Amino acid sequence: MDPYLRNTRMYQKLSGTFNILAASTGAITLATCKTNQTIFLQKAHFEVTNGSASELWSLQDSAGSPIQLANNLSATTAGSHYDLDFGPEGIPLTQGTNLQLFIQGATGAIGWVAWEAYQKLTVAGAPSST
Repeated sequence: MDPYLRNTRMYQKLSGTFNILAASTGAITLATCKTNQTIFLQKAHFEVTNGSASELWSLQDSAGSPIQLANNLSATTAGSHYDLDFGPEGIPLTQGTNLQLFIQGATGAIGWVAWEAYQKLTVAGAPSST
């Protein structure tokens, strides 16, 4: 079995796509993490269909000091694309944080992002008292 699929089938799959519009800006949540779990990002693909001067796209987690997964990808040139592969195990976000697209700089770029990810329990819950 494909090792990427093994993890998305064994754990909760969080893959998806998001259309980036000309007015999109700031932090945009792509995938929401459950309590006591961690998102593992396996792959991401960015496609710029209409560029905008000085606009940068990044993937990060939603922590107060976010982990930068893909930092400052230029969205200035139409036809640009970026493929990121973090392997079948993926790169972990901070526990309990969401996967976010962060857009900074001049607005106006149009495109899309697709990602493959999964989340799994990373902290065992406290035993219940009976």
